[in-house]
Amino acid sequence: MKETEIGPRMPLESFNLAMRRLLSPRDLAQAIGVSESSLKRWVDAGRIRAVRTEGGHRRIPLSEAIRFIRERRQPVLHPELLGLPEWAPVPDDRDRDADALHRHLEAGDGRAARALVLSRYLEGESIAALCDGPIRSALARIGELWKESDAGIFIEHRATDLCLQMLAQIRATLDPPVDALVALGCAPSGDIHLLPSFMAATVLAAEDFQAINLGPETPLAALEAAIEQHAPRLIWISVTMPVTAEVAAGFARLASREAEGGRAVILGGRHVDRLPVRSTAVHLGTSMRELAAFARGLLA
Repeated sequence: MKETEIGPRMPLESFNLAMRRLLSPRDLAQAIGVSESSLKRWVDAGRIRAVRTEGGHRRIPLSEAIRFIRERRQPVLHPELLGLPEWAPVPDDRDRDADALHRHLEAGDGRAARALVLSRYLEGESIAALCDGPIRSALARIGELWKESDAGIFIEHRATDLCLQMLAQIRATLDPPVDALVALGCAPSGDIHLLPSFMAATVLAAEDFQAINLGPETPLAALEAAIEQHAPRLIWISVTMPVTAEVAAGFARLASREAEGGRAVILGGRHVDRLPVRSTAVHLGTSMRELAAFARGLLA
């Protein structure tokens, strides 16, 4: 048996720490409705990467199980065995996904919203495409409720929280390599939106980056300190709300300095034009798909 097919045997202490993220062949086989012997053959053939415990038992990282399911478009019969008890398949009508997600989010039906997004993800849709597609469209429509009544405010806040939950659930299944390149980002002081920077972090984690999200309302000095500590290969800055001229100038200077110093820097968001960036080394992004492609280019 080649070590690259199964992986090295895990020290007991490492195995204990990772146990919650590891599946037995039986669990994965039952989850996707195949025989345990078939699953073990796929592992031994290298189609599914696994590790072995000190006792010689195969264990499959959850991230690897999800990769296999997505690549094969494998139906999931028992999602609870993958730690996704609320997931359930939904009708394949992707043209209406945004409408369905909008209805679920407006009604506060987190279970149905998560089921829809997780279904599409397990069926092979990228996180970037989900963010740019149904999630963005549904939230834009919900945002219009602000103009109609005060109730629109709580509906929008609740919908944002539900989206954060569903993306966090997906992000928890991702497992970038221990030596992954670091990506670090935030929204600047004055930008209170939680979701755009969290979306960016999730998209980058899916591209095998160690993504560190500083979140909204990040002071320039805090970003500078984080850059010094983590030495990121990629920096993202999300500007979804107007910020003051002073904040914009400070973040623009940082972006230019870091990009000209050799780091990959990408700026995005509805009000990214508020940052007076003059350096051509800074990349301006318009979507999560573009962010994903930019990140992949750094790994090529």
